[in-house]
Amino acid sequence: MRQPIQRKSLQDQATDWLRQAVVRGHLAPGAMLTEQALTEQIGTGRGTVRAALFALEAQELVTRIPYSSWRVAVLDAQVIREIYTLRAAYEGLAARLLAEDRDRLGTDLVTRAFAVLADADDAGTDARVLADLGFHASFVAQTGHQHLIRRHALLSDKIEWLYRWSESHWPRRNPLVDEHRPLLDALLQGSPDQAERALRDHIDYSITQDVAGFHSLAAGKAP
Repeated sequence: MRQPIQRKSLQDQATDWLRQAVVRGHLAPGAMLTEQALTEQIGTGRGTVRAALFALEAQELVTRIPYSSWRVAVLDAQVIREIYTLRAAYEGLAARLLAEDRDRLGTDLVTRAFAVLADADDAGTDARVLADLGFHASFVAQTGHQHLIRRHALLSDKIEWLYRWSESHWPRRNPLVDEHRPLLDALLQGSPDQAERALRDHIDYSITQDVAGFHSLAAGKAP
């Protein structure tokens, strides 16, 4: 049977358009935004664009400048650390919960998601992003912890935004399979402490690389 047509309001479509433009880097971090310019780009009314901007403000992807305009959220060393450390808190808990009860919870979602990494390694940015984020989402989903799954999903746009920023400057910096193998092994065989430690080591390495990269870019742009 064919699936029913998904109907989206103009506001939802405008929000999706704007979210993709920000997350994919078409609108650069810190870029100024005006409702009038976005109205012309998206092709909807100003009220619809304003509602989309408010929706993205709630996700902290854009910020409002009172009595003036809007701007894409700034991405700097502090923001990089904050996104990654919050991610580590959620995913570290998921790694621990899975390792504590893996016989009951299973690991099928995790092993299937890991298998996707190999094919994505030599593919384009979209495939790499989806495979990498999909692997991390897999062990959160495997826990069955619904509150944790929802909170992690709310962070997903910020994580993708940061990932795509990194990939745009340093594409294929790390082989996906090699980078995630220690984490997989800890999730499948390690103790709860080992699983959480492997996740935090994995995230700490990303923080170190991206913060160093940000400072390098900032130094290169300095007069």
